[in-house]
Amino acid sequence: MKNSLLGMAAVLMLLAAGCGGAPAATPTPTVPAATSVPPTATPVPPAALDYGILPTSAGLNGLPRLGFENAPVSVAVYIALDDAASAQFFVNSFPTLLARARGSEVLLTGLPLLKVEGSTDARGAARAALCAGEQGYFFQYVAQLFAWYREFGDSAYSGSRLVEGIGLLDIDMGAWNACMVTARPDEAIGEAARLFAELPYGGNLPLVTVGSDASLTDPESLNFTIDRALLQLNVALNQSLVESTAEATPEVIEIDPLTGDRTVPPLDIGLPEGWRAGYDTMIVQDVDMLRAIPLAIYTGPVTGGTGTIVLLWAFPNVATQTENGSFTTDLWLDGLRLLRLVLIEEGCNIGTDLRREYSVGGLAAVGTAFSAVDCPELPDTRGWFAGLEQQGLNYVFFTYAEPIDAMNVAEDELQAILDSIVFQVLPEPEATEASP
Repeated sequence: MKNSLLGMAAVLMLLAAGCGGAPAATPTPTVPAATSVPPTATPVPPAALDYGILPTSAGLNGLPRLGFENAPVSVAVYIALDDAASAQFFVNSFPTLLARARGSEVLLTGLPLLKVEGSTDARGAARAALCAGEQGYFFQYVAQLFAWYREFGDSAYSGSRLVEGIGLLDIDMGAWNACMVTARPDEAIGEAARLFAELPYGGNLPLVTVGSDASLTDPESLNFTIDRALLQLNVALNQSLVESTAEATPEVIEIDPLTGDRTVPPLDIGLPEGWRAGYDTMIVQDVDMLRAIPLAIYTGPVTGGTGTIVLLWAFPNVATQTENGSFTTDLWLDGLRLLRLVLIEEGCNIGTDLRREYSVGGLAAVGTAFSAVDCPELPDTRGWFAGLEQQGLNYVFFTYAEPIDAMNVAEDELQAILDSIVFQVLPEPEATEASP
């Protein structure tokens, strides 16, 4: 990548002298791809599905949602509880969507329909699932209902069995009963039918839409369609960063050393045994101009591989224009911009997670997880960045490990290094007397 001095490999070569020896091989940072679930004829027990700590919420007219509300991609799942294909979909393909939701990539909305409009048993099952959804258990309850449907067919949804399903989950029976005597679940079923009827492409059940696009429902196709939507969002984000108005905030101090100037950042960091540090300056083609950005690289052994922390500091914010015409700055956006400008080799498949809160030296920082795969020359990698401002200086720490699997065990070790950081108190600038 020309703007990033041919990627981080070139940067580490530049710092070899400062680090004292050959630098560690360089990774590249996206969010780890969700695991694909291959088609199988073996039923997945409802209790075996891993919902983790996924939040639940209610969308339009009470339609249940599963996943983080600021997930970048919306996925609608149209199913019918009296449909054998929908039941098999929950065996073969729903675990794939669940994995992508756990990865903070998609927000799932469940839309229960009736394949046979007059089916009172199916309507009762849909109503029961929606009332379970009011307590955050729609998808878990539907998984159990489909398990019964595969076993008992059209006789699966007797009233006693619907109540038994509530007992299998941590659902408040009184609140569920209170919901069942209201019109709320019927309104949600009607809203699902309306939305399904308005789809421009129609389709048989089950039906999954990813954003505005319909997807085939096998796991490979679902992953492909979601990956394509995420790629389109990344392209749009890159474009918005390029087109944003670049403006240094006046309270941020800018330092503009020449390339080769090994400026040490004003902080103390506790490096474990075997770790090395190097300092230099990069010339980066930023969104507005060529810019010199000081950097420090700390690298050394961690469990399972080699850990690296790249610090970029004393750079100006990029100010972006809001809808009301004002300008705002955000170190999360600065971190995303520098991730692409400095760290990542051109041609990588870059992924980023949701905005998250981190800690550096016990101080609040903002950032996100990232990963980069399928790069032309550099190995796959993943990690996170965390940015904060101290005494008028911006700092962003990019932290990762290689091989990529090392991050599974080394994250706490790397965070411990970040926790050790103490920012030095900068001297006050000397006042100058005004000329008479």
